Amino acid sequence: MADFYTYGLTYWRVIALTALVVGVWIYGLYFMFKKWGMGSTGYQDELRYSFWLFIATWIHEAFKGGVWVFVKTLVLDVLLLRRTLRRSPVRWVMHMTIFYGFVTLATLSGVGLLLDTIIHFNILGYAPAAEEVFVLMKMPFNIFGYILLIGSTIGVTRRIIFREVRARTSAYDVVLLGGVFLITVTGFYAQWLRGDSFLVGNVFAYPIYAPYFALVHTILALALFAIILPWSKYQHVIAAPLTILANRGGE
Repeated sequence: MADFYTYGLTYWRVIALTALVVGVWIYGLYFMFKKWGMGSTGYQDELRYSFWLFIATWIHEAFKGGVWVFVKTLVLDVLLLRRTLRRSPVRWVMHMTIFYGFVTLATLSGVGLLLDTIIHFNILGYAPAAEEVFVLMKMPFNIFGYILLIGSTIGVTRRIIFREVRARTSAYDVVLLGGVFLITVTGFYAQWLRGDSFLVGNVFAYPIYAPYFALVHTILALALFAIILPWSKYQHVIAAPLTILANRGGE
């Protein structure tokens, strides 16, 4: 992870930023759930307008058909996006690559930070093993990075080439999809500038500029996924799966 800590992104600053982002994200979820709960009825007055009211209502609706219906809806409609596949295979590929690319990269980043903490403090003497795991993680990072790049490129290209798609594109779509695309591109370019990169080798190696792109990549990621998503209409990324589960699938 030494290459990541560039242009002032020291270990402790990354830890502080991570704690801030997680805190903002958790409070954003709390704020959303509480707001959605304000429109709910049918529970005791002391629970109305509360975070817990939304949670209770959602659980009641999502599991109304039983555990099997919930699991089936989760797998087929949320994780495999079967409704999107029926409507457009291209959109299905785009959504699947963006979703799984982003989620996997976020998970790997969290694991990487945990491993770096083990190395930093040499916790229980596991630092050498953690360094070996870091080496093994490079390939998944690259693979799912390219998967995310493919998905975001499909999304951007469709809105540029196809008139009917472009006509339906709003500023809302531009910010979200454009943000994902820029985050992915700046992350890759920062890696390419460092040299010895997956598939491209040293073709774009120019280490002096790598820290700047790494910083831009970090700021964009934090701004979009930690600040914008929980506090704006982009919260549909969370609301849509919850709605599908509460409705137990269907259209």
